[in-house]
Amino acid sequence: MLTEIRIDGFKSLQRVTVPLGLVNVFIGANGSGKSNLLEALGFLSAAAGGVLDDQALLRRGVRLGPRASYRSAFRKPEAPDKIQIRAVADAPDQGRVEHAVAISYGNGDSWTCLEDRFLFDEKGERRYHGGRIVSNQESILRLRERPGEYQRMQTPEAVLLTTETLADYGIFAPTSPVLRGNETDMAQREPVGLSGGRLAEAVKGLLKPRSKHFGSLRMDELLELLDWVDQIAVVPASRELVSASVPTLSEVIRFTDRWMARGQSHLSAYTASEGALYVLFALVLALHPKAPRLFAIENLDQNMHPRLARATVRLFCELMLKARPE
Repeated sequence: MLTEIRIDGFKSLQRVTVPLGLVNVFIGANGSGKSNLLEALGFLSAAAGGVLDDQALLRRGVRLGPRASYRSAFRKPEAPDKIQIRAVADAPDQGRVEHAVAISYGNGDSWTCLEDRFLFDEKGERRYHGGRIVSNQESILRLRERPGEYQRMQTPEAVLLTTETLADYGIFAPTSPVLRGNETDMAQREPVGLSGGRLAEAVKGLLKPRSKHFGSLRMDELLELLDWVDQIAVVPASRELVSASVPTLSEVIRFTDRWMARGQSHLSAYTASEGALYVLFALVLALHPKAPRLFAIENLDQNMHPRLARATVRLFCELMLKARPE
């Protein structure tokens, strides 16, 4: 579990240290640096994945801009010549692990990673790259001779766990057209895209009609949030649910409205309240077994009534804490 992130020289975050828990909610005025914090983790994630270029950043939901725009440029002190990011994690029974990177602004499509290192157990420092020890000549020689065996035997499990957790990070920012299925998600991920693509497929994977559950959540707890909904299903797209002029996916989410007359009570994701789609999106990330271990959601409360937003965030936090007790 990440317990702290330290950022130096990234956009508006000149020298920032933020303590972290299992679930973190950042609240602040527009332009106060919340998204910059999430994107700094995106840079660290790309470094952990072994590729630090524009495509790797896009895949993690980082907004691309001119290289100069990533540099802290306050009047005083002078702008730093590199970005430094360090994440601190506590690994079960293995002590503290720190992953630190120093990144040059550079030129061209690829960033230059000046430093990529792990510190662990307070017993000294070993250097890694992509989860492999490269700190000394002996390590390099043994890696060449038996790379897989040496990595398994000598790389601390805590380092591999931290690397995998960071590398799969993504910043999710759902939009109504993508959640409805009207637009394509340009950043597909598992179980849903960064903009909410393939929501129907992810919802279908969690629905358990026989036991009346949505993943590990009882269906009645979900329907308490969506009090106008009697049933949720994922069904083949049909013209009974979607207009003939609207291009559809092969399957759509179908809501049954408890207050409407039979024969007119079915609504698809294309016509239902968009707040319901944002609720399902949040719960998919909290409950789906393929959801990243580490992720962020931008503006989780958008397109929800304040009462629905409050109840959704409360349930989301409860599910996250229950699913990830470590």
